[in-house]
Amino acid sequence: MINHFIVVTAFLLTFVGVAEIIYWSYKKEYLKAKAKYLRDLIDQKNDLSSLNEPFYTCVYEKWNSGEMPLSEASTMCSLKFEQN
Repeated sequence: MINHFIVVTAFLLTFVGVAEIIYWSYKKEYLKAKAKYLRDLIDQKNDLSSLNEPFYTCVYEKWNSGEMPLSEASTMCSLKFEQN
């Protein structure tokens, strides 16, 4: 009975440890990708010679104001500029 408890506890600790490592490594990659996207977005918003500057400005302003998350802002502005 005690051996069974030790085996189950060891398995659970190993499982939780591996899950935590996977979670934090993917979260780190996600945050790096999001930061890169935001840097690109800001660069494109500030490039006044670009034909897409109004779209990027729209996305940045909606996200920066806290009005909506980045993906929703991108979708909404995309729909807005497709209609025009």
